[in-house]
Amino acid sequence: MMSGEAGKFAAALVLVLGFASAPVFAGSDKAATEVAVAPAAAAAGQNLFARSLTLRGKLGDAQIEMHLQLKPDPTEGIQGTYTIVGQSTKILLAGESENTDVIMEESINGKDVSGEWAGQLVGNTFSGTWSTTDDAVTKPFVLTVLTAKSAK
Repeated sequence: MMSGEAGKFAAALVLVLGFASAPVFAGSDKAATEVAVAPAAAAAGQNLFARSLTLRGKLGDAQIEMHLQLKPDPTEGIQGTYTIVGQSTKILLAGESENTDVIMEESINGKDVSGEWAGQLVGNTFSGTWSTTDDAVTKPFVLTVLTAKSAK
């Protein structure tokens, strides 16, 4: 459901994140294809994720909890996981942020892209659209960033 610049950005993420390469998530090696992030864009993304975030809310009808943080090299973007409440499977996330825009890909197995997240993190609310890689299924999401007290 992405078009224009967002679609181009998402296509570039596929090249950069390369889910066929597990080290993108493991953090042990750098991906074979890297794109330099402009300092201004990197700084904007770092401000959103200056600290690790825990978010809770809805993905379609499902209740989820998500954890996001900067990658060890902050210029490489963000990473994290989410789980559907009541299930134990952690789904891996990797992506980029620019200003309030956040685009991530998810992987259930650490190799293949299983979904895409496109949204905005404004204040304590992260909202947007999740979709399958072929856009056959889309779901709205609205997550709230938890404060230290409410995360317990």
